[in-house]
Amino acid sequence: MTGSSPRGKNAPLLRPYPQTRRSDHVDTYLNQNGEVTVPDPYNWAEQDTEERSGWLDKQGELTQLFIENFESREKIKVELTKNWDFSRFSYPRLAKDGRWYWNFNAGLQAQYILFRSKTSELPKFDVDGDEGPEAQAEVFFDPNLLVEDGTAYLATSAFSKDGRYFAYGISLSGSDFFTIYVRESSKPFNKRPEGGFLNDPDRLPDVIRFVKFSTIVWTHDSKGFFYQRFPERVEHGSAAEDKAGTETTSDENAAIYYHVLGTDQSQDILVYKDEQNPSWLFGIGTSEPDGRFIELYISKDTSHKNKLYMAELGTGTDISSKVANLKWHKIVDNWDGEYSVVSNHERKHFVITDQDAPRKKVVTFEMPEGDPTENPEPTKFEEFIPEDNNGGILSSMSPVNGKSFVAQYSRNVCDELYVVSSTGQFHRLDPNFVGTLSAAPKQEDNFFFATFSGFNNPGVIKRFQFKEKDVDSFEGHTWTTWRKTRVKGLLADEFITEQVWYKSKDGVDVPMFIVRHKDTPRDGTAPAIQYGYGGFSYTMRPFFSVSFLTFVKAFKGVLAVPGIRGGAEKGEQWHLDGIRENRVKVYDDFIYATKYLVDNKYVAPGKVAINGGSNGGTLVAACINRAEEGTFGAAIADVGVMDLLKFPQFTIGAAWVSDYGDPRDPNDFDFIKAYSPLHNVPNFKEKALPPTILLTADHDDRVVPLHSFKHIATLQHEQNGNRHPMLLRVERKSGHGAGKSTEKAIQEATDKWSFVALVLNLTWKGE
Repeated sequence: MTGSSPRGKNAPLLRPYPQTRRSDHVDTYLNQNGEVTVPDPYNWAEQDTEERSGWLDKQGELTQLFIENFESREKIKVELTKNWDFSRFSYPRLAKDGRWYWNFNAGLQAQYILFRSKTSELPKFDVDGDEGPEAQAEVFFDPNLLVEDGTAYLATSAFSKDGRYFAYGISLSGSDFFTIYVRESSKPFNKRPEGGFLNDPDRLPDVIRFVKFSTIVWTHDSKGFFYQRFPERVEHGSAAEDKAGTETTSDENAAIYYHVLGTDQSQDILVYKDEQNPSWLFGIGTSEPDGRFIELYISKDTSHKNKLYMAELGTGTDISSKVANLKWHKIVDNWDGEYSVVSNHERKHFVITDQDAPRKKVVTFEMPEGDPTENPEPTKFEEFIPEDNNGGILSSMSPVNGKSFVAQYSRNVCDELYVVSSTGQFHRLDPNFVGTLSAAPKQEDNFFFATFSGFNNPGVIKRFQFKEKDVDSFEGHTWTTWRKTRVKGLLADEFITEQVWYKSKDGVDVPMFIVRHKDTPRDGTAPAIQYGYGGFSYTMRPFFSVSFLTFVKAFKGVLAVPGIRGGAEKGEQWHLDGIRENRVKVYDDFIYATKYLVDNKYVAPGKVAINGGSNGGTLVAACINRAEEGTFGAAIADVGVMDLLKFPQFTIGAAWVSDYGDPRDPNDFDFIKAYSPLHNVPNFKEKALPPTILLTADHDDRVVPLHSFKHIATLQHEQNGNRHPMLLRVERKSGHGAGKSTEKAIQEATDKWSFVALVLNLTWKGE
């Protein structure tokens, strides 16, 4: 039973919901039978007006008033803060300036700091000791000095090929837009400049604006770099103003440019754009380590299908003139699969693809010579590493030590790490490991680092060292632990993790991880957080979360993470089985995960709080509409896409039609409307929804906050009379999630778990 009844008298007291105006606005769409009209009474909430601002203030006051009723709220915040206070770090990378670089956060700092070694030697320290390499290193770039409240972060960065320059993108308040700046690597950013970071006397004058969904890719001569940008937006104001991220303008007319160091952005060279297809996005890369070839990736949406064009830059010095006149070889000029170049041995290129291989394979091709417009021939691919026949999914592959590779596979939602020779011979590392891996080797290095983590393991970093440089052999290698993460308040042996497989509504087997505290009862009385995503081919691998584990420990509960359809837990076909008209299978998978937990006495009936972010927020909202009354005890939907009839109109939304369908297409309209969260909220007389809170942010320019604004208005209207609260939380100076400061993350988790504990009537069982 939940802590309150939707129709009873023992519910937590609430002041009335704010008055919300309903307009008579109607939108007209097309389905296969002709015109369809759909009321949109809260369309006014799409615009930033005084009316909306005042209404949001009242919603925020109501939410805080409710959450602050939880008597153990301060205990949750104290516990979260204590558990968050541990050193976190990345593996080190060796730059061309001869220094080692790694990210580090001492615990409660707003953003990670980029440290570097003082010499070419990687600092040595006791792996089992309390002191890390930072004591022997220096701060190279501290984002915490950019702005005082910690809401600016490094969105991306890259060193020039010679190591002399450091280009870095700064995002303000979590926006996906960022501005690129450049400094010499000999001049660290470790002091706050007077008058703000734009007055930094040590950075170069280069300022590259309106950059979004982009990396920074230097050419081998270190004189410039490629990037993707959108047209100028007047509403962003100056680079110093915190305005980017608050608009809803559709992201169109992206283009790849080349910036020559020391020049104004207005002089940047246009490399590629497609005026006939304004919603397409682009990515770019260069071959390593010589930069001889350039790769162009073209995507029309988020379907994980792309075109691949390539051109030859050569190894000369006159790069800027060549960039302006690139001759593109259309290696792949259709949408039959995903293609990603791994590396090259001279003109022979290695490519990961899922074309005719849902679990992916590696193929090779020879880069054509000459003018591509003269007698172009179809690219001939040769298989190098076939698709795994035993269920293994090739997640990534990177070159190392000349002609060798590092390959990462996923099998049953757990990662496997291999070193692979140029002839395709495999050598597995740590075969008994269960969890998640990440590694990023470089072709010119005879070593690489890998991070091992899991639900109760925040991270162990290991180093693989080849015996000889550029020798394609595993013989005589070393594989040692470089660094271990130590958490003060959450110990690994406190938690039990298991993987189960359960039947969904249509009989399909779905994997699920279940994490519980050692003192969590297994008698059907425990509360649970069930977290999911289910979209865009994203795999829910094991992850370490201070937020979730703190809840599990404090309330002796359960964390459940099902790998539902729409993701890639079983490969690309698992994703395709959960898109468009099959989206309902994703929601059924999630609902049946809850049924499994209850039926097998992991949790109590009515005490499962479901949570998800972005597409996962959509999942939560759709599931409470679809499930039987009483299935869930609470719902927390973070930054969700709620209006599935209008999502293509805002920012990057048009790219999502590959998963959701396109409401502008008469063939898609009916099945989209049938599961759109906003358009399927039941009336309280038909079904009482569980206590629900929607979370969004004012600078979210990926899933714009108007989705949550309109949805909470609809929930409060349709569920009028339901004693279960329907609330909205809007984070200020935050975006979709990236770059969120530690303080904001702790405050958000405090509010979420206070809400859950209050509505589920949970008592504090922590220490």
